[in-house]
Amino acid sequence: MHDIDKSNEAIPENPPIVQEEQDATAPETAVSDGQQPFDKLSEENQRARDQLLRLAAEFDNYRKRNERDAAQWIQNANMELVGKLLPSLDDLERILTSGEKAADAAALLEGLRLFQKNLLKILQEEGLQAMEVLGREFDPEFHDALLHVEVEGAEANSIIEEHKKGYLFKERILRHAQVIVSK
Repeated sequence: MHDIDKSNEAIPENPPIVQEEQDATAPETAVSDGQQPFDKLSEENQRARDQLLRLAAEFDNYRKRNERDAAQWIQNANMELVGKLLPSLDDLERILTSGEKAADAAALLEGLRLFQKNLLKILQEEGLQAMEVLGREFDPEFHDALLHVEVEGAEANSIIEEHKKGYLFKERILRHAQVIVSK
């Protein structure tokens, strides 16, 4: 027994198992230290994702608001133009009413000329401009040639007759002039 007691004395009170436990906790500390930067990056990622979603939603709202505003602006512009055309419509109604009662074709013709003049004035105020084409050189950018005919005394490739008037709207072609061109 005596030997047994001596062998017990040789064993230290803190066996290596305690050290193993400390070693086992050391990696846990390293994992928790490593976990902390991961958690921090994860939070930053979530914040960036939330910010991106908010920005995407704000941009979508901005786009929808701009589309709505553009549609409203177009509607207001059209309403304004139609409002300016109403007096011409009233003139046309008066012409038609007086044409039914009067047998005078000259008065009816004069009323139609006045109507055309008033309508053209309104459209010119909005930016419409009639093309002046007679006697000018044919230009396919502005003119549609219906016919090419030989005419004595006319320069080749010049416009000799206008079939349908061409128009510019704010310096852009609204409708090409349909013309007859000399050979």
